[in-house]
Amino acid sequence: MDEGQLRAFLAIGELSSITKAADELGLAQPSLSQQLLRLEDELGAKLFDRTSRGVSITAAGQVFKTHAEAILLSTRLAREGVRRSVTGLVGEVSIGMPISLGEMIAPDIVRAVQQELPGVKLRLRLAFASDLTRWIENGSLHAGLIYYSDDLFYLQAEHIADETLFVIGPPHAFGSVDERGIALESIRAESLRHVDLLLPPMTKGLKRRINQQQHGEAIRLSVRSEIDSLPILKALLLDGAGYSLLPHLAVRQELHDGLLSAAQLSDMDVNLPFALVRAGSRPPAALPAVEAIIRRKLQELLQNGEWVVNPPSLVTPLEGQKHRELVTALC
Repeated sequence: MDEGQLRAFLAIGELSSITKAADELGLAQPSLSQQLLRLEDELGAKLFDRTSRGVSITAAGQVFKTHAEAILLSTRLAREGVRRSVTGLVGEVSIGMPISLGEMIAPDIVRAVQQELPGVKLRLRLAFASDLTRWIENGSLHAGLIYYSDDLFYLQAEHIADETLFVIGPPHAFGSVDERGIALESIRAESLRHVDLLLPPMTKGLKRRINQQQHGEAIRLSVRSEIDSLPILKALLLDGAGYSLLPHLAVRQELHDGLLSAAQLSDMDVNLPFALVRAGSRPPAALPAVEAIIRRKLQELLQNGEWVVNPPSLVTPLEGQKHRELVTALC
C-alpha cells in the first residue's frame, strides 16, 4: 500500500461515497474503485459495505482507519522533521499582493520559496488593494503588499516605495510617448472632467487623497464604473470604453505594444505609499524568511527598471508614531 491509497481510503470513509471522494481527490471514479479493491485484496478484509446510498465503513475498516491515520501522521512528521533540519522553518504562510505586481513577480517568489524554504507552504492571493487590505485586517492573510494610508496605523508596515498612478487611455490620446508608452508631456486633471473613468475599487486612502486636492472633483465626477476585475477593466480600455487611473505595471504590456497610452497628471499628486504590511495577529515563524524573498524580488524589479515608482527605494520598517508621521506626510 502507498500514501495515495491511504488518503483515498480515508476520503471515502469521511464522505461515505466513492463518487464524492473521487471528485474531492480529482480522480476518476473507476480508478478510485480499483484502488480500494486492491487495498482490500492486500489486507484480506472488506473495508466498506456498498449500499444504494453510498458506502459505510466495516468493523475491519474502523480498525484500519486508526492505523491509516497514524501512518499518515507519522509520514507528515517525518517529512517536516527532515525539512526542519535543512531550513529550520516549516508551516504555512499566506501572502497577498496586487494583481499587476503579482503577475510580474509571483512566479519568481513561489520558485524561490520552494527552493530556499522547502518546509514552508506558501498561499499566494492576487487581488485589488481594497480586498487585500480587508483580508489583512481580518487575519485571512499573514501579510501583503498594499497601498498604505493612515487608516491602517495599527498594522505593522514597511514602506517600500511610492507608486505612481497614470491616466490610461487609447493609443495616441496624449501625444508622443516614450519607449514605455508614457506621454512625453503631462496632462491636467481638469482634462478628465469630460471623459468616462473606469477604475478598480478604490481604497479609502486613495479616495481621500483625491478628494483633498484642488482638482479632485474633476476625477470624482468622472468616475462611471468601479470594476473588480483587472482583465475586464483592461478589455474595456482596449475597446475604447473610457480612461482609467492605474499603475504602469497593470498595463505594462499593452503600453509597450502601443495598444494603450499613459500620461502623468501635472497638477495632482497621485503617488501612493506602497508597503509590506503584516496582520495584527501573531505571525508564523516562517513569515520573515518569506518577506525577505519578497523584498529581494522587489529590489530586482526596481533595479531592472520594470517598476515605475517615485522614488525607487526600499527602506526599513517604521512603526508607531514615526510610521504615522511618515504616512501623514505622504497622504
